[in-house]
Order: sequence, then C-alpha cells, then structure tokens
Amino acid sequence: GAYGPEHWVTSSVSCGGHHQSPIDILDQHARVGEEYQELQLDGFDNESSNKTWMKNTGKTVAILLKDDYFVSGAGLPGRFKAEKVEFHWGHSNGSAGSEHSINGRRFPVEVR
Repeated sequence: GAYGPEHWVTSSVSCGGHHQSPIDILDQHARVGEEYQELQLDGFDNESSNKTWMKNTGKTVAILLKDDYFVSGAGLPGRFKAEKVEFHWGHSNGSAGSEHSINGRRFPVEVR
C-alpha cells in the first residue's frame, strides 16, 4: 500500500539504501574465506538462570536471552551480546516464511 516498505524512502533517505532487510543472498556475490567460517557461540552451553523466556510478539515467537550469551568470529568485527532469537515461518502448507532468500528462493522457516 501507500505506506509499505517501498515508500519508506520518501520519509527517510536512509531507507533507500542497498543494505536493507530483507536481502537476497546470491551465490555469485557470497564471500567464502577461512575468516568467515567459524562462528563462536559463548555461553550457549551454560545452563540458563531462568531469566531467559519466550514471548509471543503477535506475529512470531521470540526467545529473549537475559543471560550472557555472545557471538563472535565468522568475519564479525567484534564480540556481540545475543539478546533475542526470532522465528519466522510460513503456513502449514510449506509456504515460504523466511524474510531473506538465497538465489531468489525463500524457505519455510527462518531463525534470526
């Protein structure tokens, strides 16, 4: 509609860039290198303090991570605290629920 994402650039110039979500990852443009391979997950193997909880956001399920969980490596420019995991899925008929795509193909579920 008139207020959809394709019109956001009229309200804010930064919404018109090429690094906006969702994205289509193309094999021919993907960088493959040793420094992008190993994703480090710190704290994820520790027992939760029961501060972590799930939430119905109204359009998806989110796991809110209140303990110290960190992600680094795989070409990331530092160590980042993980705060939330979200799931995006399609209908029960296997329709594409992912927001992002690979070579134009969407998938039944996406975890972000």
